[in-house]
Amino acid sequence: MVPSAQAASCKLPKSYYKNVACTASSKYFLATKDFGAPVALIDKKGKRVVDLSRYQKVDADKISSDLLPVLRNSRVGYLNMQGREVVPAMYDMLTESGGWARPVSDGRIVVKKDGNYGVINTANSTVVSFSAAIDDIDNYRNGVARVRKNSATSWVDKNGNTARDPNASSAKESAPATVTDKPSSVPKSSSGPKPPISSGFTTLQSRQQDGKWGFVDDNNITMITYSFDEVRPFSESLAGVRIGKEWGFINLGGELVIPFRFASDGVLADDYRGKPSFTFTGGKAWIGNLKNGNKMCVDKEGTGVACD
Repeated sequence: MVPSAQAASCKLPKSYYKNVACTASSKYFLATKDFGAPVALIDKKGKRVVDLSRYQKVDADKISSDLLPVLRNSRVGYLNMQGREVVPAMYDMLTESGGWARPVSDGRIVVKKDGNYGVINTANSTVVSFSAAIDDIDNYRNGVARVRKNSATSWVDKNGNTARDPNASSAKESAPATVTDKPSSVPKSSSGPKPPISSGFTTLQSRQQDGKWGFVDDNNITMITYSFDEVRPFSESLAGVRIGKEWGFINLGGELVIPFRFASDGVLADDYRGKPSFTFTGGKAWIGNLKNGNKMCVDKEGTGVACD
């Protein structure tokens, strides 16, 4: 499963590490140096599980299926919880609002190679061939992923074959587009009328149901389940969401990219650059105040930064 936005807030373990932070997994915590360089993953007892000192960066908010995105020599790979690179650090850094790497979703990973999108599995075998024609690939959900090629949208299954649009209201097949370049995966043409190609959503809108908040697309189809006590609108592809007394941030795929660890006390009666708390503007979101009264923000990687 991908990191869940329903994950409970964590309690940091006692350890001899100076800087320790929560991760997307309740089993592991990230120890870093003062300037943010990764040191180790530690367990609930404060004991080192994985040495991370050889990596430039890791994205502990995207631990999924016990695999951690890592960056070495400006290349992306994936490390298991025994410290082995099951996916070698050989892929391009992403330049998306969600960060430089994607989490594992349904056993598949969206990556880039030579500037082109593709999909691999956790054994580093290619599932969707890398192609310059692909503009974007969503993370897998319920066994399928949405793919955008130029202005067209199609869906692929976990084997890279064309799949039906899971949001389609009828049982008809979705538009016969494919991204695998495999002749066997192209569906046969039909003499009957073909349904229109989905244009995809522009963003997601918040909606409340049974006292909980979630998000729907432009067609009012639920894309992120009603799980939250309070939400902020999506801004710069991220949305602040609250469960209980703590806030975190999710992306348009519904993945928790910044864990729940920010209390809402003291940040509700003001705004930052015309936007409320827990809303990104200019790459920063206001999450609280320092003792001297100055606003405290986070960047899109969840690192604390000055608001001004």
